[in-house]
Amino acid sequence: MNWQYTPYIIPLIIATIILGALVLYAWRRHSVSGATAFALLMLVIAEWSLGYALELGSADLASKIFWGKVEYLGIATMPVAWLAFALAYTHWDSWLTHRRLIALAIVPFMTIILIWTNEAHGLIWFQTGLNVDGPFPALEIRYGRWFWIHTVYSYTLITWGTILLIRMLIRSSPQLYRLQTSAILIGTVIPWIGNGIYVFGLSPIPHLDLTPFAFTISGLVMAWSLFRFRLLDIVPIARRAVVDSMRDGVIVLDTQNRVVDLNPAAQIIIGIVDSEAIGQPVSTILAGQADLIERYQDMSLRHIEISLGRDENRKHYELQISTLFDQGSHIAGRLIVLHDITNRKATEDALALARDQALEASHWKTELLAKVSHELRTPLSAILGYAELIELGLYGPLTDKQEYAIAKIIKSTQEQTSLVNELLDQAQLDASRLKLNITSFTVSDIIEGMLSKLGFQAKAKGIALITDITDDMPTTLSGDPARLQQILLNLAGNAIKFSEQGEVRVRLFCPSKTHWAMQVSDNGPGIPAEAHSHIFEPFQQIDGSVTRKFDGAGLGLSIVKQLTELMGGQITLESEVGQGSTFTVTLPLTPIQKVT
Repeated sequence: MNWQYTPYIIPLIIATIILGALVLYAWRRHSVSGATAFALLMLVIAEWSLGYALELGSADLASKIFWGKVEYLGIATMPVAWLAFALAYTHWDSWLTHRRLIALAIVPFMTIILIWTNEAHGLIWFQTGLNVDGPFPALEIRYGRWFWIHTVYSYTLITWGTILLIRMLIRSSPQLYRLQTSAILIGTVIPWIGNGIYVFGLSPIPHLDLTPFAFTISGLVMAWSLFRFRLLDIVPIARRAVVDSMRDGVIVLDTQNRVVDLNPAAQIIIGIVDSEAIGQPVSTILAGQADLIERYQDMSLRHIEISLGRDENRKHYELQISTLFDQGSHIAGRLIVLHDITNRKATEDALALARDQALEASHWKTELLAKVSHELRTPLSAILGYAELIELGLYGPLTDKQEYAIAKIIKSTQEQTSLVNELLDQAQLDASRLKLNITSFTVSDIIEGMLSKLGFQAKAKGIALITDITDDMPTTLSGDPARLQQILLNLAGNAIKFSEQGEVRVRLFCPSKTHWAMQVSDNGPGIPAEAHSHIFEPFQQIDGSVTRKFDGAGLGLSIVKQLTELMGGQITLESEVGQGSTFTVTLPLTPIQKVT
């Protein structure tokens, strides 16, 4: 082969180097959607550019014809590679099945076969020659019939891929995607414009094919798109596929708060199609929220709740506004995400209503309890009073049967009076109406009062009721003696009631310099560990029942705990099944006079 130098070779070599670098870069990232098709596209263009450079450098006709045929490896396959890339970039690559790819490759394959067998039929080049009239010896060609079939087919595929990218360009709202798509269109269309100029004899330099030179511009544009916008890192259609499938509404605004994009979910929420919304101020499409964006425009991220629609179509949304920044950290727009919380709001409203109804029911229950308890106390007091007078014989002597009956009446009335008193106390505690009557009292008086009321009961069951006041206890204290004795009577009374034998020990002592305590221990059945957490709740007993072997409504310990806390103290329980129980009420120590 004979070689000749022409300055037109240099830009072709530069273009080939750039395109080759793009092939390597894309191939290393072949796992990215569209990278393989991009690498193939750059490879066939590089082959075409290199082949033409070698054609220009050849001095004889035979060499030029050979390298011209080599060029057709890229010329014939480039349209298919271009379409494959356009399909991959616009997320239509699933259309390009193996069967369809083979069908698309039939014409390029036939073109390559025919160019290498051209001397036998002349279907590609009808006539070839060497033209030396221009600035360099050039291959002069008259085209055959198949060349025009190949040309029409190639431009059809190129037009198809270009239409796909133009549609993407129109639909791509963010500026980054628009610049990406525009760069790809420019980088690919320019060479084919140059090719058209050459094929139809419109080149300003006679016999010079401008197509490969246009590849230099194409390679530079592609490289700029690749490295400036990271073309293969962000595929717009992948972004749209995700956003369009979201159930949340997504709205993109520009810096003037105009709508530049919205997904199908947002269109349904707002009740508007994208063609009507795009370009409109967000205040126009979000009726009733005119100042929404202006109110939060200085915040990078904000969550608020809004309502859209009317009457039965009204829905509630959690609206998230976030600021979008460009690569220079300047505000490029805002992103609005609408998340439907209608069901959640309905649940919250139902729970709030149920809570209010429960509180109201509890209030009325407390009021009813207090009212009934108060109304029951008066007749019970009268019954008990007259029964005791009859028992004393003030209305005449009684027979043995009458004494037995009146004793039963008195006992039952006392039990009911105690129950009514507990109900009334519980109602007052629930309503926060119970007030303490703070005064000074003698510690021994509490013990004596307890013994006078429970001593006979303990003796009747054969249980020893033992009391102990330690030496560190003051003789007098400040507090509500009636409520303190009520606490002690409840604890000691329960201990006697639930014990069958042994002893009940009541101890008053000072666990610290700032507190004193009342402690009641027994040898009863004990309380299971699982019952410790609810034993102090109203209407609860050890086995969870209200009526059982022992009388009572299960209010005693609840009242004890609430009275203790009302006095600023606390109650603790230590108990094991079969080992008895110990209740300790610890209260703040306010001594009036210390024992000397």
